Amino acid sequence: MRKIFLAASGAAVAVVGLVGFAAPATAAEAGHPAYIKAPTTAYQNSNNQSGAVFTNLKPNQQVTALCFTEGQEIDGNHNWFRISLTPDPQGKTGFVHRDAISVDASPDEMKHC
Repeated sequence: MRKIFLAASGAAVAVVGLVGFAAPATAAEAGHPAYIKAPTTAYQNSNNQSGAVFTNLKPNQQVTALCFTEGQEIDGNHNWFRISLTPDPQGKTGFVHRDAISVDASPDEMKHC
């Protein structure tokens, strides 16, 4: 009987541990509120030679910034953000150049793609 109790207790601890690790990952994947600053397009990759994912993004349009990465340098800046639309009807993501977006997060809060 004691072996069954120990095995059940160990399984419960393992499940609680997995749930504890899953919650922070989900919160990080949610991203940060952001706004488009200038008319732009979101691309498949972090350069404007890749295919368009979202076209006709407008100033003050709210999006979600998921992460940042380096890519094509434009006007001396090579930082790009992976975004999703808010709300996100199809689950697609695209990259916009740093100059076209305002993100409500400090660099320390953003994850690297």
